[in-house]
This record gives sequence, C-alpha cells and structure tokens, in this order.
Amino acid sequence: MNSTELEQYYDDGHRCKGAGYLRFILMAFMCFWNYGFPEPTGVLSAISGFAAPAFFILSGYFVLVEDKEKRQKKTERKMKRSGLFLAAMIVLNIIVNVIVCLINNISVTISRRIIFNFVVLNLWPLPIGNSIWFIQSLVYAYIIIYIADWLGLMKYYKAVMIMTFVFMLFTGEFAGIIHFNILGYRFIPGNWLTRALPYLLLGKYLREKSEILFRINNWIYAILFVAGAGLSVGEIILLGKTGFLVYQGHLIGYGIMAVAVCGMALSNPEANRSRITYCGTALSGIVYLLIDPIYFIIGIIMRNINISFVQYFGGIAALLLCLVISFIMSESFIARAFFTRWDNNGYVLSSDQ
Repeated sequence: MNSTELEQYYDDGHRCKGAGYLRFILMAFMCFWNYGFPEPTGVLSAISGFAAPAFFILSGYFVLVEDKEKRQKKTERKMKRSGLFLAAMIVLNIIVNVIVCLINNISVTISRRIIFNFVVLNLWPLPIGNSIWFIQSLVYAYIIIYIADWLGLMKYYKAVMIMTFVFMLFTGEFAGIIHFNILGYRFIPGNWLTRALPYLLLGKYLREKSEILFRINNWIYAILFVAGAGLSVGEIILLGKTGFLVYQGHLIGYGIMAVAVCGMALSNPEANRSRITYCGTALSGIVYLLIDPIYFIIGIIMRNINISFVQYFGGIAALLLCLVISFIMSESFIARAFFTRWDNNGYVLSSDQ
C-alpha cells in the first residue's frame, strides 16, 4: 500500500488496529519509565524509555500526511487540541501541587532559571507533574511545523529531521563524551527540539515509506525491537563504566525500539470497531492527564499505612485506576473536547457500539 492508497484508505474511515492497541500498551511502559516496575534487575524500567518516542512517531504518522491542505488542517486542529489539553494538565497539576505543598509544608521558589527551564526546555518546575513535558513539547513542535508549512518549508523536513536527531544525540546520551557544558547545563533533556520534533518528522517519513513498511515481516520488527532493547542496556552499561553517563532520558536503542513497535503496529491497519481502536487517543490522553496526580494521591494516602506498596506498586495501581477512569470517560464531553476523531468527520464511538 503506497502513500496515496494509504491516504484514501484512512479517508474511507478505516482505522489502524495495530496503532490503537499500541497506544494502549505504551501507556504501561510510560508508567514503568516514570514510576518503575517491581522486578529486581530494573531492566524493564530502563528500556521503557522507547514509549515516548513511539507516541511521537504515531502522531507524526497520522497527522503529517502528504497532502499539504489536509496536513495543515490536521496540524492546526491537533495544535489547538493539544494546547487545550496542556492547559488542563497545568491547571490540574497546580491544584494538586498546592494541596500537597500545604499538607507537607513545602515551599517552592521560582527563579529566572526555573522559568527558562519551563518555557524553553519544557521542565516542569513543581514537585508533581513531570509528565507535562510530553504534551508541552508536542504543542511547541506542532506550532513550528504549522508555521513551516505555512512558509512552504516542509520540503526541507528530512534535513531538519537529521539535524535535530544529531543535536539530540550530542546533547543527550553523548553529552558526557563531548563534555557538553553550556550555561551550567551538562545535557539537554527531552523537549520540543530533542524529542518531539525529530520523531514527529520521522513519523511523516515512515508514512511516505509505508509501502516498504508494510512489506517487512513482523518477526523482523520483533528482532529489531529486541536488538534495540539490548543496545539500550549496553549503552547504559558502557557509558556508566566509562563515566560518560550523564543522561539516560534517551538512548539510540530507544529510537530503534520505537521504530520497531510502530512499524509492526502500522503494518496491521485493518480495524474492527472497538473502544481501544476508535478511542485510543482518548484512553491514552485521559491516563496521561490523571496518572501523576493519582500516583501522588495514592502516596499521600498509603505513606503511613504501607510505604513499600507505594514504592513498588504505586505506579501500577495508579495506571490501573486511570485505565478504569479512561474507559468510563472515553465517550464523555471531556474526551470529545480533547480527542474527537476529527480525522474522520468527528466520529466518536457511540454508546450502542
């Protein structure tokens, strides 16, 4: 299926079964990455960093289509929806932070460096809400892509993709090797430039190469995923032993794993109607909105009862609770406001379906 046939396929109302279920699975790995997983080696938590790049690739694949007019409309709509979602996350997390800080007598100091970190580097300044960086960087990247499209610069997207990937590597996992140090920053964390933009553009590239993507067997993607996981662990061990490990937020292996799982998922486009395939963005979005506050609420409730439960199972408990809430809310007004299936005439799964 080439890119033109793929455009028509999705325009006819078909959904990508693999992508819907992949989003569902990636939510678990985002949880393991942020809160850990109760296994002694720590390997699963260490390799879970591929989940964020995979989400960005899926967004780029479905939003940055080949037709310029459609791409601009989708980017504009996604930019507005993501911006609204970001505002909701900020408000919710500020409320939770105020409550937690009052209960624990925690004071927060705001400086120019902290403001710069939040505005430019997408680093959330308060104790609760670190996951906001993902949505914030997504909004920034969509704005940049929208402006570039309006100026007719998207024809250079491959060059930009390559440059941002190189910048990401040399200011991230290789920062210790090149002794990166600018204004006191020893590395650049994941943000709009070092994560969202390169992987969104990679998603666009994969869509253009969909004919090749669909011809690759699933077992090749499986081998590629395992190889990426092995490479990630190897990178951590090697950089750690040589003293160059200053940042573990992204590794080359994560990118390989993300491409592998996305390639496997996108190679299975036919979808029966189900809540997961048709409301996948709503389910993952609601989980992402609620999981940080719920995790810390669980911590507050359980800290005097069983602190070990919070340390080992708090993240999993928060994820399960968020999944239940997301299934209940996936067809609500909130879900429609943020995650309406706008790419198919605003279709949202109705209650009888």
